[in-house]
Amino acid sequence: MRLAAGERVAARLKPLVRGAIHTDPLMTYAWSGDASSYRLIPAVVVFVNSEDDVREVFKAARAEGLPVTFRAAGTSLSGQAVTDGVLAVLGDGWRKLAIHPGAEKITLGPAIIVAEANRALKKFDKKIGPDPASQATCKIGGVVNNNSSGMCCGVAQNTYHTMDRLRIVLTDGTMLDSGDAASRDAFRASHGKMLAGLHQLHHDVMADEELVALIRHKYRIKNTVGYSLNALVDYHDPLDILIHLMVGSEGTLGFVSEVTYNTVPEHPFKATGLIPFPNPQSAGRAIIEMANGGVQVTTGVTAAEYIERRALATVEHLAPMAPLLPWLTEDSPAVLIDVTAPDAATLEMEVAKANALLARHGATHIDLSTDEHRSHALWDIRKGFFTSAGAARPKGTIMLTEDVAAPIEKLAEFVVDLRTMLDEHGYTDAVIFGHALAGNLHFQMGDDFSVPGAAEKFDVFNQELSKLVSLRYGGSLKAEHGTGRAIAPFVEAEWGSKAYAIMHRIKALFDPERLLNPGVLLNDDAKIHVKNLKVMPLADEIVDLCIECGFCEPACPSHHMTLTPRQRIAVTRERARLRASGEDPARLARFEADFQYAGMDTCAACNLCSLRCPVGIETGTLILGERARRRGGTAHTVARIAADHRGTVERAMRGGVAFADAARTIIPAPAVEAITETARRLTNKRVPRVSRALHHGPGAPRAHDARQDPRKTGFPVPTAQAGRPQIVYFPACPSRMFGAPKTEHDLLDTPAAMMALLERAGYDVIVPDHLTGQCCGQPFQSKGFPEQAAEVGKALKAELSVLSDAGRLNVVTDASTCAKHLKEFPGDAPVADSAQFLVTHVLPKLAITQKLPVVAVHHNCSAQRLAEQPATEAVAAACADKLAVLSSITCCGYAGDKGLFLPELNAHATRRVHNDIPDNCTLGVSTVSTCASGLSERADIPFVSLASLLEWASRP
Repeated sequence: MRLAAGERVAARLKPLVRGAIHTDPLMTYAWSGDASSYRLIPAVVVFVNSEDDVREVFKAARAEGLPVTFRAAGTSLSGQAVTDGVLAVLGDGWRKLAIHPGAEKITLGPAIIVAEANRALKKFDKKIGPDPASQATCKIGGVVNNNSSGMCCGVAQNTYHTMDRLRIVLTDGTMLDSGDAASRDAFRASHGKMLAGLHQLHHDVMADEELVALIRHKYRIKNTVGYSLNALVDYHDPLDILIHLMVGSEGTLGFVSEVTYNTVPEHPFKATGLIPFPNPQSAGRAIIEMANGGVQVTTGVTAAEYIERRALATVEHLAPMAPLLPWLTEDSPAVLIDVTAPDAATLEMEVAKANALLARHGATHIDLSTDEHRSHALWDIRKGFFTSAGAARPKGTIMLTEDVAAPIEKLAEFVVDLRTMLDEHGYTDAVIFGHALAGNLHFQMGDDFSVPGAAEKFDVFNQELSKLVSLRYGGSLKAEHGTGRAIAPFVEAEWGSKAYAIMHRIKALFDPERLLNPGVLLNDDAKIHVKNLKVMPLADEIVDLCIECGFCEPACPSHHMTLTPRQRIAVTRERARLRASGEDPARLARFEADFQYAGMDTCAACNLCSLRCPVGIETGTLILGERARRRGGTAHTVARIAADHRGTVERAMRGGVAFADAARTIIPAPAVEAITETARRLTNKRVPRVSRALHHGPGAPRAHDARQDPRKTGFPVPTAQAGRPQIVYFPACPSRMFGAPKTEHDLLDTPAAMMALLERAGYDVIVPDHLTGQCCGQPFQSKGFPEQAAEVGKALKAELSVLSDAGRLNVVTDASTCAKHLKEFPGDAPVADSAQFLVTHVLPKLAITQKLPVVAVHHNCSAQRLAEQPATEAVAAACADKLAVLSSITCCGYAGDKGLFLPELNAHATRRVHNDIPDNCTLGVSTVSTCASGLSERADIPFVSLASLLEWASRP
């Protein structure tokens, strides 16, 4: 019945909303999990992009008797973002970001990632208050609905306290904008009964001194258990109460469509240190003094993250930890401290005060440093604890996380009691860390809920945890992760029956039908926290340690198009479970068939997900292995032929593109594209797409006298001249096959530009003979033919080793993908990419003679994995007055030839590129020619290679 209702909701919504709608088994399963330990398969998934979409979802769900859950990034840790009803996912329509004059305020849509907001504010030395560890992934909608805080936020700078204005949609479709007088007046007129109910709640609470005292006590520390009852004490106007009750309501009261924050200072002067202590008690006492009585400060010690010894053990192999290791004993925790100030003199004074405090409490190694790189490295370790500690669990287990707080004056004993309790209940693998200035500790451990008794063990532990935190310490069972399903059965025990009854009255005023996220925050089922628990069956060594946190998702070019890395892993696990159990062959068959396009074809295999994953899981490598396993005998035969006749394949590719180029001189470009699209439809996309941005390349270089003008003669391959250093240059096959777009600057193709630059810098250039067909092997690897990839790549690397005189000479290529792939093969020749070589060995020897006002810069996926961003930007900066880095794009989705066969991936990955390009920008650069081709089409300005731009900028 639920699935049938989902189909009916989808049928109602398809004519009314422009976002994708899914009811099929694969996609609904892909959206069944968030970062918590719970899994519920939605009946229907719908992408919403406007308040009208939200209203239509409410109507359709109400008509079919299904509940509605909203989802932003899905980094929720307590099960708030999963449902078996309607899952409404935030689409691109909610990406508003507007900085107010003076940057004192910022207005944000719920789909903006926290880190994006802070990047926009950084130049003003401002940030928003909430700073969760997941800020590179989590979105504003989730931050508001969970009243998220974070590492430096404390209590005073969360959304509840720094929100200036909120725009919401209630279940009856009414919109309220708290910052608009007309909207407020209209709401008072239309919803007088609701406001009267809130007014009565306020008076009932204020008349109970004991309840008021409890509420004030509970919000001295971080607390996200239940509704924000402090709104009933802090405010008198029912509208203000309503707006503040929405904060932390976990999507159970209405939909947040926009928020305006009052920004907070982000002081530019900072010192950071990871400070070890001899034992937990001494660390706790130091933190109590640093906490300043719980008063939030913006100058001085603004963050202190407690990390126990067992947590440190999960990351001690990382390079930034090396200086600390000699000071760590079996029981010594460390505290990650930030000291911030508005100027250097104040910082020096505050660091001295912090040093004295730390020494007074027995810190064993005090090293507060202003090294920004080290600070980022240490904080990256801390932000990644959720996943790095999770990856230390046994394979096949689920990662469990809890998030508690106690009054800061009790922190030292609380840490010890918490550790003891974990050990007594058999969670000896658990690790503890957290935002200690706010008395907030996180702990996480692993368990396998497919094992009999595991859920019961977890239930007993939670019952005891509730007694320890809520009763003994008067603390919070959920300090910042939200109540969700995890703590819903314990809300009454923590708050008492009177406060709990108030919460039920709040829910009834906002959502009497229980349409929104039922079972979250308030739940009558005393065992809901141990139901619908995830299992993590072993599926593939590459991904078995994944905890499905979702940190990888913003890097994925197919995110919100088909599947993300997290979803590919979740579906792979379910397929493995179904194969092992044999329980539903029809469902498995559907999964296998549908995974081809959603999971494999549209995976760029760029592995940028691994850069976002704190434990470096390469989902792209998983997919490459799957492609290889799915290749049949015919495909291997074709690959064998292609590998043996690479020159013929290259000539055919160049010929095909050249034919299209020639055709466009006779037939209008739209007509050529229409013809090829027709052929693609008739052949099930087996014919490559030809776009007007794709041009045939120059082919292999021909030998010429080095002293001739390369713009007239093509590709000079000079013979050695006395006193001139030699360099081996390998023009990559994409640069040979695909040419640069025409520009007003008369730019050279990449190989010609590289030859000209190397000559200009004083090099004699050696180019391999018989270049046509020479390949690093990456195209074979990406298509699932690792044997051919290895054979072809090793052959090229061997030739380059010979040409470089066993590594005596430098070797450079002009495509980041080729450079990265060639580094993976054995051989004496170290292969440098053009960006790295140009900035180090060529640019210092050139005279820049002309510049562009601004140039757009794209960091393709291989360049990011090679950490080339600084080199690329340095070369581009030498050629332009200003850089416009494409921040909306990670991998462009062109992925070798996917832009030819699956152009929808490239279109999706670059859909926001115009937001990154200023009006006066007429040129962009990328370090791979195929990526440049896709960007040229999608961005509507030509993209060329770094070498082409630098050659133009340094022409005599």
